Amino acid sequence: MNWFVTIGGIAYNVIIIFAVYIWISYRRKKTGVEEDFVLSNRKLPWLAVAATQALTALGGGHINGLTFQSWNTGVATIWYCIGTGLMFLFILRFNGIWYRRLGCVTLNDMFGKMFHPILTPILGGIGVGYCWAILCVETQGMATVISSLTGLSNLAGAIIGAVVGILYVYLAGMKEIAYVNIFNAVLMYVFGIIMLIYLNFSIPNGWTAINNSILASNPDLLRALGNPEILRTYVIGTFLACALGPNMAQANLQSAAAVDNVKVLRKACTMAIPMNVLFGIIILSLGLASLALPEPAATGNGAAGVVLMTLMYMPGWLQICVIGVFLAAMLSTFAMVALSLATMINRDLLSNFSYFKNMSIQKEKAWSRTWILVGSITAMIGAVAIKASVNMGLTWAMACLVPLFFIFVIGMNWKRSGKGAIATLVCCLLINMLLTFTNLSAVFHLEGNNYSIFMCVCSTVLCLFFTALDKNRKESYRKEYMRQRAEYDAKRQAAKM
Repeated sequence: MNWFVTIGGIAYNVIIIFAVYIWISYRRKKTGVEEDFVLSNRKLPWLAVAATQALTALGGGHINGLTFQSWNTGVATIWYCIGTGLMFLFILRFNGIWYRRLGCVTLNDMFGKMFHPILTPILGGIGVGYCWAILCVETQGMATVISSLTGLSNLAGAIIGAVVGILYVYLAGMKEIAYVNIFNAVLMYVFGIIMLIYLNFSIPNGWTAINNSILASNPDLLRALGNPEILRTYVIGTFLACALGPNMAQANLQSAAAVDNVKVLRKACTMAIPMNVLFGIIILSLGLASLALPEPAATGNGAAGVVLMTLMYMPGWLQICVIGVFLAAMLSTFAMVALSLATMINRDLLSNFSYFKNMSIQKEKAWSRTWILVGSITAMIGAVAIKASVNMGLTWAMACLVPLFFIFVIGMNWKRSGKGAIATLVCCLLINMLLTFTNLSAVFHLEGNNYSIFMCVCSTVLCLFFTALDKNRKESYRKEYMRQRAEYDAKRQAAKM
């Protein structure tokens, strides 16, 4: 047990959170401007957007998922990171651009405007469920780290992690998340790189010994595509899931709505990709290093192995910083997902009730905080009670979002059909459930993390088919937007004359 490192790692995050909140409060008093809780008055700078994009996509999937998976698929696990990098291209150069142009607060509102208003509450319900699953994943991750360091129960670790995660967002909403993320993005790289360098000197023969140990035990782990089995069951499906699913998640898109114009998004793209992908490489390297060392490897788990390796080979100050960084990666995701869950409840599920229409800044803040607490507390309980929530979050839930990407692309560039979009979503959800509870994927020799392959094929074929059947289908949204824009520009030009 190591309470010193645990308390230090938690304090690392709490100090940053409160320091940023004090600065935000000072700026608010100085300017006299009350910024909205959800979008920070759409004034986030490009660096804050880049950091928020990068750190929202980091989390339990990286800290626990990559380290655990690296023991099974080695260097090929990098395709998780590469897929995430492609996701940022989609968000910050394509669908996020349209999302901001339409002035939407939620992704589901964008689909409602494009296809049919009924999609807004339907997708809102799905989105809230997805966010809750990811909150479970992140809480599980924090509980694992805290419990492995202290010997506390998973419930106690989950409570501690959830409380700090709530603080990350509860005080000042989007602006707090964004500026805490800037600090954490810098510190993650500083301490991650220091740890990689330090391992080279604290381990006999350093990284050469690690490399030789893995080569001797399983050389496939050091190949970019692993072997045919790894390629078939992990690489392809994971790459597609990471690239095409989360770019349609509210948590990954919401910061795109918090900018002044789309130029900010294009600029943020250049920084978000290396911020996220390179940190994934650091985590993957640590996972492989823990596999090559006897004591960490004896834990039988990549995440626990990395924690033990940190305690064995790092000095006390670096242990605190590294554990603080690991927790920060999960806390940042937890905070943004909790805010997104609250936003969708207010804007998509309750907006038809008169009490929730046109809420003031103060009223929306109060209700957002309420839903953040409700979502976080129930997810904390779920993280302990539902042992399979990690798989649910990273495989099933991510694959559920893939059809939205293809529906969006088809509606944006070919034709739009509300009936076709709903029929496609229902069919894909049923197929996803079928894959979950049967061995259907094995029949096609696509078992493993390959739900996304089925979703790519099924959603494309079904959406084209159902849209073609709809005699009342509309023209592509791109054409409609360009026509409306031309009419607007013509009126402005006429008014000037």
